[in-house]
Amino acid sequence: MTTQRTGAYAQAVVALAEGEDALDAVGTELRTIAAAVEGSEDLRQRLIDINLPLGQRLKFVESDVLRAAHPATRSALAMIIAAERASELGEIAEAVATRSAELRSRELAEVYVAAPLDATRQRALVEALERATGKRLDVQVHVDPTVVGGVRAKIGDTVIDGSVARRLQDLRTRVGR
Repeated sequence: MTTQRTGAYAQAVVALAEGEDALDAVGTELRTIAAAVEGSEDLRQRLIDINLPLGQRLKFVESDVLRAAHPATRSALAMIIAAERASELGEIAEAVATRSAELRSRELAEVYVAAPLDATRQRALVEALERATGKRLDVQVHVDPTVVGGVRAKIGDTVIDGSVARRLQDLRTRVGR
């Protein structure tokens, strides 16, 4: 859920990224970083610990891990950490992705697949989802082994679940009756 404050930080990140002509890169990188931070309790704690000097927390931005990130991504991340909003990084990254899609008159679609898709398959998936929803989409693909096979997509409040895991669950429900 995006709060007014989270939305304001997201808008600042979008403005920064647009100024650098790097909105796609910043949006993608920020979401990847947010997922990594959420996946590491140690890293998350170091970024949100206000008892650590700011310089210590900002070392993450200049670390080797982020060396390949766009400078605008590193600047946005530094702003978020310095403002003591690192605990909201995931929400800010989501709001940036949503705003980025809106700026292109598109809707954000989160797609979960069991294995990475090549460019041809990803393009076909986007086309199929756009036909199914009647919307122009910005698709963000996430690899999630629990999908097993097929696709699970979330577009706004709509969930399209064509995953093998879902089909197996449906089968278990029908057989269990």
